[in-house]
Amino acid sequence: MSAVSLEDAKTHLRVTFDSDDTYITSLIEAAEAYVAKVGVSFDTPVPAPVLHAVKLLISHWYGARDAAGEKPSQAIEFGVSALIAPYREQEI
Repeated sequence: MSAVSLEDAKTHLRVTFDSDDTYITSLIEAAEAYVAKVGVSFDTPVPAPVLHAVKLLISHWYGARDAAGEKPSQAIEFGVSALIAPYREQEI
């Protein structure tokens, strides 16, 4: 079970239609896998900053579907890192 539900992700994205549900679900899975890979546990209850970091990733990836852009996404990277840093179980 995901820490961020499809309903929560859609609310964060302000998506009111169902045609992107499969895609948004894949973004939830990818974002949670990324956060887990950098050493953050999804123990219950999941801290609000960790949930917000996952939602930021989902939002960024939903809005920027291309693999590359004109500018690197340093701001989103910094924000996510700042939110999850206190919850990392291991240093990388």
